[in-house]
This record gives sequence, C-alpha cells and structure tokens, in this order.
Amino acid sequence: MHLPHRRALFPIAASLLGLALSGASLPAVAADYTGPVKVLVGFPPGGATDVVARVLADKLKDVLNQPVLVDNRGGAGGMIATQQLKASPKDGSTIMLTIDHSHVIVPLTFKAPGYDPVKDFTPLAGVASYFNALAVSGTLNAKTLPEFGAWLKANPGKANFGVPAIGSVPQFAALVVGKALGVSNPVVVPYRGGAPLVLDLLSGQVPAGVGSLTEYLEHHRAGKFQVLAISGTARAKVAPEIPTFQELGIKGMDKNPWLAFVGPKDMPREFVDRFTRAVATVLRNPEVVERLAKLGNEITYANPEQLQDWISSATAHWAPVIKDSGYELQ
Repeated sequence: MHLPHRRALFPIAASLLGLALSGASLPAVAADYTGPVKVLVGFPPGGATDVVARVLADKLKDVLNQPVLVDNRGGAGGMIATQQLKASPKDGSTIMLTIDHSHVIVPLTFKAPGYDPVKDFTPLAGVASYFNALAVSGTLNAKTLPEFGAWLKANPGKANFGVPAIGSVPQFAALVVGKALGVSNPVVVPYRGGAPLVLDLLSGQVPAGVGSLTEYLEHHRAGKFQVLAISGTARAKVAPEIPTFQELGIKGMDKNPWLAFVGPKDMPREFVDRFTRAVATVLRNPEVVERLAKLGNEITYANPEQLQDWISSATAHWAPVIKDSGYELQ
C-alpha cells in the first residue's frame, strides 16, 4: 500500500499549536487519506450502474494508487446506499457512483428520503450521460413515432406504457410522451426493473415502454421491437438512426439521465481535487470510452461545480413535471 509522505514534525506541531490557541477544532479525518476507497452502488451486481462502477474502479485504482472497491447496497432506487453515504466518514474512504434517479428523483417523490441531495453531499465528478427511450412492441408494426401516435388514436383503451419502476423518470417521461401524442390519460404500468419490462415488450404483453436505451438497444438492432425516440438534444452515437423526441417536436424530454461520483459532505478539498483529476484521467482512457459506449453511455465529464449544476438543473426540470402529474409522494 502506498504510504503518505513523511512530513517535518515542526510544521505539524506549529499547526496544532495554532489551532489550539485559536480555539478551532481539529478535523476528524486526515486530508491525505490513501487507504482503500469504497464505491457504493445503490443497485444489485450486474446492473448498468454496477457495470460502469466496476469499469471505472478498475482504472481508478491505478491512477490513485489505492484499492478501489465496489460495494453494492441495492434497494429503494438507490435510497439505501445514499443514506449510508450520508452517514459515512468524510475522509475519502467511502464515495458513491450515483444516478439522477437516486440523487434527484427520489427526493422529489418521497416525503422523507433521509437525505438532502445538495446539503448532505460533496459533488465530486460527473461521469457519463445515457438515454431514456420509447420502445414499442413488434406486434404493433409501428416503425415511427407518428405511426405509434396513429395506433394510439385507433386503440385508446390500450394506451399502456410500461416503466421499470414507480416514481421514476421513465414514468414521468411516459406521461409527457403520451399526452404529446394525444392520449388524455396514458396508463403507466410499473415493473420491478427493466428486465421484466423488456420481456413483456418482446412478447407483446405491453404495447410500449419507456426505459434505458442500454436495455433496449440489442433487441432494437435485432428487430424484435422498435425504439422510436430517445431523450436528449442530440442523437446517440451508438444508435444514430434513432431520432430524439426534441427533433420530433415533443418538448420536455431534452434532459438525459446521468451517472456521477458524490461523497459525504465537507470532504477535504485535497481529496476532492485529487479524485476529480483521477476521474478526468480515467475518462480519457480509450478502453473506458469504448466499454461505456457499448453500454449506451456517452462520456460526459463534469467537475464538482458543473456536477452541482447538473443536480440543480435536473431538479428544476423534473420538479414541475412531477407536481403536474399528480403523483402522490411516497
């Protein structure tokens, strides 16, 4: 293990004496922590967030010269892991790879999530963005969004949109899309994750679904169902044939979901700077870029200040949408 640099005793003694004389309290942790870094992930092993965390951890350990270990604490849409992060030491021993659902949507949809997304954490680095997508079952024979809109008008009683979780961005996105296509009361059908939703799309049990492009891409390419549109302001590099909702005239779908590193509040600036630089270095690694791209992610680095803007912007965007939907806080 890499050991901290030895420092002269006199400057340390002088610093301690100065703090004592001024009445200031000593920090509870060292600012130059070099032990193992635990990366909390709020979802089970094998999921999209977990895979990204492991790809990054494998490279971060070399750049930081520290062990970087992924710790899965799944449950409640990432709420359990986020609550644990809030209670963790602030020395750099525990951080989290979070997503906008855990950090933005959960605080907007729960009365008492147990954390404040701004006050309780230290933003470290934005990592990547990905895409929400509208997919329709192959049984509909709808290849474009206008064709799907025509099908909805012809089958108003079948306007069901599957989503991977209740109270998720896909749920509110489905309401936005359904209403834009002329459905006054689109029915949202929540599933326990993206995998069972995909199975029902393949079988035709649900006519349409809103979820992660990552989970839809393979089946779209195989022609088993059709992805009609994605979120964001530009087409996905991994699937340039799929238009965005924005270019098809549907507003309110320009925000892409994202992944980012955050830590407990009041982390030492030395660690924040060192870790942020390490993330920037890793995200320039061609192997990392390629592996994340195959998962449907696009590298979108953000420094701590920019990440704070991500959080504020996503909150400002989805708060009125959730309120207008009539969603009842859990």
